[in-house]
Amino acid sequence: MTVSGTETLPVRCYEVGVTGVATPTTFADYFQEAASNNARDLGFPGERLWAEGVAWVLTRLSITVDRYPAAGETITLRTWPSTHDRTVAMRCYEAFDAQGNLLASGTSAWTVIDFSTRRMAPIPDFVTDEYPKNQPPCQAFATRAVPKLREVAHNAPVLTRKADLDMNGHVNNARYTDWVLESVPESFSATHEPSLVDITFRAECGAGTPLVSACSDPASRETLHSVTLEDGTELCRARVIWRERSAVNMNGIPAAFANGSRK
Repeated sequence: MTVSGTETLPVRCYEVGVTGVATPTTFADYFQEAASNNARDLGFPGERLWAEGVAWVLTRLSITVDRYPAAGETITLRTWPSTHDRTVAMRCYEAFDAQGNLLASGTSAWTVIDFSTRRMAPIPDFVTDEYPKNQPPCQAFATRAVPKLREVAHNAPVLTRKADLDMNGHVNNARYTDWVLESVPESFSATHEPSLVDITFRAECGAGTPLVSACSDPASRETLHSVTLEDGTELCRARVIWRERSAVNMNGIPAAFANGSRK
């Protein structure tokens, strides 16, 4: 049995942002899809857990990006399950361009929740029994825990939608990545892009829920983030490292595309 899952796919036009390249949420979506497909191949897909009244839940996701691919590029994703204990399973990710250059890597931590109680449950025996052994470790999280946002510099309102819900009946984890970045001022995000997004998920929510996205001052090129309910309940917190964006032309298209070429 092949432990790692590999798939190749194009970057679609609806998966990129205003600059014509992918976003952190693009990679969050890709990694989630690759994880689901690989878990199915290994014998412990979400559908099998649902039959037992439980579901996989992502508790932390770290995405390190070397380069954001442009619409039309072909990328290859690789994922594999790493270590696990009774309550937490780790999964690793890599994304490569057509030339084999690393685009992004990721590390995620997963737990299981009981549908009836919406509380954490032990990982089922059939998963731990079939979980691959002695796999390569994931890239370590940059910090033991994602720091708490204590000094808010910017905030923005967010309203969840029915379209944000996933098969578990709550907002899909990749949408949180969008919300985290919503509060960053356009004057900064227009010229900078995340090289690291490290997000921890603390609570779930449904559709039609008013939220507040808040962040610290991005001047240092490192921001802390928090997304909360209006009563202050924290849904997630994140740490983002920023770098200057590659040059874009006046239409927001990456410079490598300006003359019709893809370098």
